[in-house]
Amino acid sequence: MFELAYPALCLMGGVRRMCAPWLGRPAPAFGGDPQPARFRHLRSRLRRLDIQLMTTILPFAGGMLALRRFERDRASAPAVALPIDHHVRTAKATLAVRLCGNPNGRRALLLHGWGTDGTMVWPLARLLADAGFRVVVPDLPGDGASQSAALSFHEKGRLIAAHCSAFGPFDCVIGHSAGGLIAAIALDAGLKADKLITVCAPQSLGSLLHSYLVQTAAPRRLMDAILGVYRFVYRVDPRHIGPRTFARMGNHLLVVHATADWQVIAEEAHAILAIAPGAGVLFLDDCNHRTVLGHPALTRAIVGFADNRHAGAEANHANAA
Repeated sequence: MFELAYPALCLMGGVRRMCAPWLGRPAPAFGGDPQPARFRHLRSRLRRLDIQLMTTILPFAGGMLALRRFERDRASAPAVALPIDHHVRTAKATLAVRLCGNPNGRRALLLHGWGTDGTMVWPLARLLADAGFRVVVPDLPGDGASQSAALSFHEKGRLIAAHCSAFGPFDCVIGHSAGGLIAAIALDAGLKADKLITVCAPQSLGSLLHSYLVQTAAPRRLMDAILGVYRFVYRVDPRHIGPRTFARMGNHLLVVHATADWQVIAEEAHAILAIAPGAGVLFLDDCNHRTVLGHPALTRAIVGFADNRHAGAEANHANAA
């Protein structure tokens, strides 16, 4: 329903902007928001309605549509574009890669999360560069300046493993939010990295899909449907994506989480620690899902962990002070 109505909505919006001067209404400024709040609200309602109708009629079809939208969701253009150092061309995508820091320093691969791009984690990249690291920051396939068709998390992780390995081997791979799951997939696909650091990451792809459905007000029965669709399409249970790698990494895993994170709640970190009890852990106060990336204690923890100073098996807390 939304896919059918969307072209008409765009046409109506364009006509309204063209007719605004003749109707005595101020036209939107050049470069203004092309989707005003009323348009976005209608768009969201249509998307929820067609998911609900399709799930009621045929749950598998509803799960297929929900998964398709999840995988096609991509970041909008950043307010300030950062220069790209390398464009890595592959059969399925063109990866945009940014580099910073000492070329001879310890190497860190830094992966952003779902629905954003490398500019999100750039503040942490700069802090790590100042600490002596060589930091590699790709835009994941289909996000930011990286061009590709819609890809599954599996395909994104495997592309990162295959084509970012040229910048390694890495002392550590750091994944923020869903980037922690992409990092886990890449490690399973052969990426060479000694350690894994998750920052405000969900415990599994199944958990991420559940959060996505909750945020989009999807019907409850859709959760089982989307899990079934994922197993049917990719021959793997999304609830196993993440946990198997976290358990395997053991004390080579550091779990960092912001206690005030409402986007990926702290219980997700505790679930990871239950899977990998030997992992290091750091809970940070006075920050959230985004501001944790500039927290000085995060940079110190990464440097210490890379230097083989384990963060401790018990929960540690650090204040912004």
